[in-house]
Amino acid sequence: MTWGLESNVIERFGGAGISKEIVKDTYTFSFPGKPSDLVALFIRYYGPTMNAVEAAEKNGRAADLQKELEGLFDSQNKSSTKDTTSIPATFLRVTVAVN
Repeated sequence: MTWGLESNVIERFGGAGISKEIVKDTYTFSFPGKPSDLVALFIRYYGPTMNAVEAAEKNGRAADLQKELEGLFDSQNKSSTKDTTSIPATFLRVTVAVN
């Protein structure tokens, strides 16, 4: 998971002479339910989380992973009420131009 590191993005595209724009951006996950409910949606519909759960199931650790995800979502929740979820997620937005 090194795509979020600006130095790695520069290294990957810089050597190829590809023009790029790199901006740190934030997306806020706003959800009208508890963080644990949002975790349940991620487990059911979000590919990377689905893959992680599948791998954890093969090792008998799916419940552990769900508990860790719920703890993470709870700790990052910035909502003023416990029954709603607001999690800001900073990411690196990279735009490249290929001629």
